[in-house]
Amino acid sequence: MDNPLEIVLRGIPASDALERYIGEEVRRLDGIYGRIRRCQVVAEAQQAEKAQSVRLAVRLIITLPGTEVVVNREHGSDVYAAVREAFAAAGRQIKDHMRRGDRAPRSRNGTPNARG
Repeated sequence: MDNPLEIVLRGIPASDALERYIGEEVRRLDGIYGRIRRCQVVAEAQQAEKAQSVRLAVRLIITLPGTEVVVNREHGSDVYAAVREAFAAAGRQIKDHMRRGDRAPRSRNGTPNARG
């Protein structure tokens, strides 16, 4: 990955274990598709309809050459489950992107043409 991982936690206490877990998930994705340019992970505690209940939401924005993969997942109370589900969905989207292939126009020497 060209740029460092960005992790934003809102309403969730900072946790080295959670940040390590997210880092492992990003490295796993990078192993599948080594051209990830940027990955932003936002994990947020949201007040649910019931006063005592909290929903955890995870949003991934993964920048690939020529496109972005955006995933939103919510989970009742387990931030690790929400992160796991979000990265699993992102992995499926990245694999779909790989199957479709790079659709950017290419010049005769095989490099992408500039888009204008």
